Amino acid sequence: MDERLLAAFLTVSETRNVSLAARRLNITQPALSRQLQKLQRHLKVELLQAHHSGVALTAAGEAFLPTAQTVVNEIHKAEAFARMLATGTFSEITFAAPGTTLIDIVIPFVATLDSSQLHSHVIETPLGASLQQAVNTADLVIMPSEPPEEFGSIALVELPVWAYVAPDHPWANREHIPLEELVGERVVVATTDFMSRRVLDGAVDVAGLTVPQIVETNSGRVAQALVATGNGVAVVTEDAYFGLKPAKISTGSGILSVWLHAGWRADHYALDQVQALAERLASFAQTRYPELTPGPFDPVG
Repeated sequence: MDERLLAAFLTVSETRNVSLAARRLNITQPALSRQLQKLQRHLKVELLQAHHSGVALTAAGEAFLPTAQTVVNEIHKAEAFARMLATGTFSEITFAAPGTTLIDIVIPFVATLDSSQLHSHVIETPLGASLQQAVNTADLVIMPSEPPEEFGSIALVELPVWAYVAPDHPWANREHIPLEELVGERVVVATTDFMSRRVLDGAVDVAGLTVPQIVETNSGRVAQALVATGNGVAVVTEDAYFGLKPAKISTGSGILSVWLHAGWRADHYALDQVQALAERLASFAQTRYPELTPGPFDPVG
């Protein structure tokens, strides 16, 4: 089976538009159409159908999509393994993490690596994705949950869920805010696609509380921007921006926090190298956030 044909199908499946997919693949639209036709003739099944907004997957196409992605992923892994056998060195790695973790920890860590020795790729993975799904496309996956026992893993760092306020807010110089006091404020949070929101919602439910004034945003950065004007408190795990002041959120059972873990396939072809890199990542994360007091790193000072 030709990887190019599968890549063509996957790209069209993602874009649902042949013209856009052709631009992404850097080929002409007629050439892409021929590849799709060739794949469907080879498989003897229709995978795509015309749609008023472009193209759509048939029922067979939807069913075939995960298999196509798995085959392409395995081809890439085989190529990487072959390169390691040929050169005797582990020279390429892919990291995956949810957006906030990718920006605050993974990308800064990648910037410390010697790109002449190890070429790194970073991809965003949805918070709700399982580790099994994530390791199909990445060598090292960083997630805010403990991986199942069948995977290799290491605990990286514990990150508090911060309550950020503007410098002139009455809480600006406080180190801790009780959850019962927090819910009395205008609380600005990200959606449930973010772990900080899930942790907050769980703590509020356990305590039998409600949050009368809550504003939902599409990211922790936007939440901080809204609070920078002095109105309310942003509840996020990400680094501080806009000069906001951090405080930890205390509950009857301790401080609200999220543990980050790194996970990888236990049968990875470069197991020792991946595990060593995970240990370096843990050391980096713990150095970047030493004891997390008085607050996290502020990239804008």
